[in-house]
Amino acid sequence: MTGKWNGRGKVAAVALVTALAVAGCGGGGGTTTAGGSTASAADIDRSAVLRVTAAAPTRNLDPYLQASYGGWGYLTPMFDRLTMVDKDGNLVPGLAKSWEFAPDGAYLELKLRDDVTFHDGSKFDAAAVAANFQRGKTMAGSTVVAALDDIASVDVVDPTTARLNLVPGSGVELPGLFSTNVGMMVSPKTIEAGTDIRNDPGQSGSGPYTVSKYVPEESLEVTRAQGDYWDPAAGLLGGISFKTMPDATTRLNGMQTDATDLSWVSSANEIVQAQTLADRNVLGIDKVKFRNVLGVFMRSRDDLAKPEVRQAVAHAIDPEAISALFSGTCTPYRQMYPESSWAADPSYKYPYTFDVNKAKSLVEAAGGAKIKLTFGAGTNTEKPANVIQSSLTAAGFDAELDPVPNTQNEPGYIAGAFQSMVSNSFSPKVDPAETVNTFVVGPYDFANGNPEIAALAKKAANPTLSQDERGTMYHEIWSKTLAEAMFVPICNQTNATIFSGKVVNADNIPWVDTGIFDLRYVGLTK
Repeated sequence: MTGKWNGRGKVAAVALVTALAVAGCGGGGGTTTAGGSTASAADIDRSAVLRVTAAAPTRNLDPYLQASYGGWGYLTPMFDRLTMVDKDGNLVPGLAKSWEFAPDGAYLELKLRDDVTFHDGSKFDAAAVAANFQRGKTMAGSTVVAALDDIASVDVVDPTTARLNLVPGSGVELPGLFSTNVGMMVSPKTIEAGTDIRNDPGQSGSGPYTVSKYVPEESLEVTRAQGDYWDPAAGLLGGISFKTMPDATTRLNGMQTDATDLSWVSSANEIVQAQTLADRNVLGIDKVKFRNVLGVFMRSRDDLAKPEVRQAVAHAIDPEAISALFSGTCTPYRQMYPESSWAADPSYKYPYTFDVNKAKSLVEAAGGAKIKLTFGAGTNTEKPANVIQSSLTAAGFDAELDPVPNTQNEPGYIAGAFQSMVSNSFSPKVDPAETVNTFVVGPYDFANGNPEIAALAKKAANPTLSQDERGTMYHEIWSKTLAEAMFVPICNQTNATIFSGKVVNADNIPWVDTGIFDLRYVGLTK
């Protein structure tokens, strides 16, 4: 199986100059501004500083010490990745031009760019890849150890060829993982010196920007790196100024007072307000459905051990009612993968459609049922949890709400402390094998221990299969998994990028559909 760039980057107008549409692996071609106009290369202000506010903080700047994916977006200006994703979540080349598994799945071979230099003058090559993976496997506190477990060793075949020898029967998800912090490359000089780059990466990256000032969990300022960058569609700015701003209303106000150039909102009220401002051309807005699916997670215990009770839960929930709760910004969706993904099944029909009478009959047949709905107090799952409780009560359930601190919600569920959970944490990964390992047969156990699903998962993770062959198996996995009714998918919430009239490429930002960002292709007009 080989990765090839398919050139699906969005182009907003035929008149765009070539420099904004060539080579960039994320596309880099869409240049829609707040008023719906487009910009040419001559319009771009190469000295401008983009002012960005974001909800999630950045706790450190070392790619291999990231404890949550909320910090990834701050790292992409400085650190290039082996692979990347475009704005639609498609896997595209980065530092690796292509990748191919051995016919027997024994190794994954990466063909690397030969025109990349780290900011400290070190050459990016296969030896640098090997050094980075060794660092990720062995450094104290590394958060990528598990992600790199499938790599037994790395052979430097030649400067532009790295052969990753794999643990037998594993590794199919690696190209997708390399689009995250796992694939971010650090200079071999930095690795050899053992430099602590958590608060000051210095010249250790090869990305379009370098760090000029950093205050952990508060702010980050980067400036464009000296010299020509290998991707002419990236690094269009003189710099970027990031500020952590948890409150969405404050971020939106910053747009209206010209204190901010670009930010994001995802709650229904803020999206509605932002759309109103966009309709008046006060700001631009690009609305994208989250990959994450809001739903109900269940454990097979107590009354929920009965399949008919879990099915009753599924039948009792009305996705349209939840969508209305979010002012239409949570789009009903009853699958596990977004429609744009090769892993989605376009012919799938969810078996447990909204039917209160069916839910009632199942509860009665079970002799009644109790359920405790856990959710993160104060989060955007609180209102859905209340609506779902009312729906379950109407279907004959003894339904109880269980609000817990958001920091305890997910870890508690994974540890088995909660019977059920209303959550939007189900996030389909770039490669479905990673999704299956985490949510289906992993700690969330959506498969409910079903041996047929486990067997299919093992077959589908064979790296020697074609994408179509794997896709067919994953379609069957999703169908069998959702039939277990351990997870009830409800809807995809909306994430809106909001931006000023000078911002270009705001509709071409990868990772927005996961709630984070990659701003390498964003620019400002003069």
